Amino acid sequence: MRAARTRRPAVAPLLLRLGAAGAAVFLTVGLAGSTTSAAFTAGTADGGNKVTAAADFCGSTPASVVTASADTSVAQARDDSTAWSLASIYVWAKNADNVRALVSFPLPARPTGCVLTGATLQLYNSVPQTGRVIEVWRLNPATPWTEAAVRWATVPATAGAAVTSTTTATVGWQSWTVTTQVAAQYANGNNGFLLKDSVETGVGSTMQTYSSREGTQPPKLTLTWG
Repeated sequence: MRAARTRRPAVAPLLLRLGAAGAAVFLTVGLAGSTTSAAFTAGTADGGNKVTAAADFCGSTPASVVTASADTSVAQARDDSTAWSLASIYVWAKNADNVRALVSFPLPARPTGCVLTGATLQLYNSVPQTGRVIEVWRLNPATPWTEAAVRWATVPATAGAAVTSTTTATVGWQSWTVTTQVAAQYANGNNGFLLKDSVETGVGSTMQTYSSREGTQPPKLTLTWG
């Protein structure tokens, strides 16, 4: 006589009887018993299966410090073709003879996974005249300039808003926070900065003397990343 065979219940009806929670247990046990399958678990508190935000990869990226690649001064009443080669650049508020400075920096490539979090422009004021508000403007990239060729009448138009810094009587570095300007340079094109006195009137006792890139303390731009 042939022995009676034990019938296994069909999987689908069994899962229906177990319900949602029981079915999950059943499937997990089934997968665990197989040598060719695997089960994966995901959860918001599971540190082993975490997708890290891009900014997390930038935590130890050092600041980028670049020195000026071009700088010069332009005078309202004088056409000085040698200003670009001097050891100083100037900002001067004087009636009908104002002087402004232009300075440009090579922007480094953004580090992988980073965004710009700060930018500081610094110029070394070797002969400061105290109490003057010096504006820094971003130059429109539509009109490039060169040190030897730019003149008062050919300075590119400015773009955006100015940032300011007030001079003191102390010789040393004067700083401007130019994060917005530099972000716009990355986005729209880099044509450097224009420096000017916020009130361009006076009798000649307002001149700021900054070290140029040919001087001992060239202008510098510090960028931070995050």
